[in-house]
Amino acid sequence: MNKNRIITVLLLFFTTINFSQNIKKTKVLLVGDSTTIGNMPREVKPEGPHLEQMIEQLAEIEGLPKLEVINAGKGGETAKRLLGSKHYNQKIATVKDVDIIFLRMGINDWFKYKNFKKEYPIRMKALISQLHKDHPKAVLYLATITSFMPPKDCIQVNNLIYKIGKEENLEVLDVFTPYNDYLKVNGKNSLNVRQCYLSKIPQKYHAWLKPYTYFRKGWGKKPDGYVVKVNDMSLDPVFGHIKGWYFDRHPNSTGYNLIAFETIKFLKKNMLAF
Repeated sequence: MNKNRIITVLLLFFTTINFSQNIKKTKVLLVGDSTTIGNMPREVKPEGPHLEQMIEQLAEIEGLPKLEVINAGKGGETAKRLLGSKHYNQKIATVKDVDIIFLRMGINDWFKYKNFKKEYPIRMKALISQLHKDHPKAVLYLATITSFMPPKDCIQVNNLIYKIGKEENLEVLDVFTPYNDYLKVNGKNSLNVRQCYLSKIPQKYHAWLKPYTYFRKGWGKKPDGYVVKVNDMSLDPVFGHIKGWYFDRHPNSTGYNLIAFETIKFLKKNMLAF
């Protein structure tokens, strides 16, 4: 191969690399509560990718355009508290060039509003309006909540989400139905994390459980103390008999993978415009 041809091949090679590196990814912004951002403490890191990474990886496998997924969820958030908050202004409003937004809010609203049926739609519509203003080019989708409360309560929340979607002309990603169907088939605790106070577990297991243990500040009637938190069902045979082991309804890794896969299936039907 002569010198000129070698130079031409190298130029083509580096041009191809540069082009592939500069392909614009579709930017997806996730807005929600702790069931979006996750609630595993820093001391107890879950194995494998979290929701945003799982969505990116599945998108590539399923042949969708490359995604950049930004998880802007925050624990304890309500539509009322989020709007105008420091978190909103710093982590949501400032994100540039957003193409798609998924808004999943309602669990904390259910617990904190005095008149949920009246106040929730008002707060959600105000939040939706602000998201449109801050990200005018983005396609906004609503999403139903996960099975956090008893099914009848979740259905009441989700019915309002569908009503808001219809009134605001927004499509709704249904997470609840496949999530709840999975629970029916695989057990009511198959998609949630496990946790309890370390003091409830016999001393002989404490050293062994160190990778799952962290110190948690108390709130409400819950005292300060060391807590064991597990992101799957691997320790159920050993500790499943302990009272409160299954109480936390936040998704575990399996739950988040289900949410990610439902998100990808939804996007495959709705990304023709991108």
